[in-house]
Amino acid sequence: MQSEWTLSGIASFLNGTWQGEADLKITGIREIHLAGPGDLTFVANPVYSKYLKTTKASAVIVSRDLQTDFPNLIRVEDPQEAMGKLIPVFLSDRGLQESDRGIHETALIHETAVIGKNVHIGPYSVIGPHCEIGDETTIMAHVTLYDHVIIGKKCTIHAGSVLGSDGFGYTFHKGVFRNIPQRGRVILHDEVEMGAHCTIDRGSLGDTVIGEGCKLDNHVHIAHNVKIGKHCAFAGMSGVAGSAVIGNYCVFGGRVSVNGHIHVADGTQVAAMSGVSKSTKPGEILSGYIARPIHDFRREQAWIRRLPEMGELLNRIKILLKLDKDS
Repeated sequence: MQSEWTLSGIASFLNGTWQGEADLKITGIREIHLAGPGDLTFVANPVYSKYLKTTKASAVIVSRDLQTDFPNLIRVEDPQEAMGKLIPVFLSDRGLQESDRGIHETALIHETAVIGKNVHIGPYSVIGPHCEIGDETTIMAHVTLYDHVIIGKKCTIHAGSVLGSDGFGYTFHKGVFRNIPQRGRVILHDEVEMGAHCTIDRGSLGDTVIGEGCKLDNHVHIAHNVKIGKHCAFAGMSGVAGSAVIGNYCVFGGRVSVNGHIHVADGTQVAAMSGVSKSTKPGEILSGYIARPIHDFRREQAWIRRLPEMGELLNRIKILLKLDKDS
């Protein structure tokens, strides 16, 4: 790709509109508070609009409706998506290069595994017996797939993740924990992306399934027999307990915990550090521990903040009524 672009050329590339100096040369992209002359930056979250007054960037990508008098702009529907398209263009030497794709010589692949076309398997990764990996999937370094793990097309699994380890299945009998054999599979559908050091446990009899297009941040744990629908997102350190069923298009903030054997309905959103203890209704927004409808949580928090003044009022009432501790 060309290393030098004009403002109007980038706008055309992004299917956006430009205003300002059409032939303005753009030579790089940077964060708005670090950008300098020649750099293009962006404002996706209105919180960062304040930097438009101080940034030294030559041009800024903004939404179509953002009000600003910054001289050189590219307006698009989604500035963050637009910047995502430009990163591989201006920072083409970073990340996994197409020329480096392939199966590293240190990777251990069982003879019964089936590997699709244009699959990348990084250094010291282990692919166990009877695994299947779909076309154009990327597996980074030190990833471990136990036996019978099935991964779809165009998936990405980052370093250190483990798929197919035993689920936490035990029975307590006569004062001793006894292991329940875990013999199910792990199945990832197409275009699942998984961060570093995630763990996906195999089912006991059935399969642990992650649906198409799901995105898992670093350190996410999915327990045995969990079923997750399509296009769900889990922020870092989230965990889903065994046999829970997650619907489609659900979003979980960081450090969210989901109880086992419950159903999280389609479109559920859970705020960070919340605990989902029971099944949800479609489209619910939950927060708190234990998680409950967010409006209930906010109302409770509002009352909690008022407790000091309520305590003072109660003391004044007691004085007026001449109430003492023994009354």
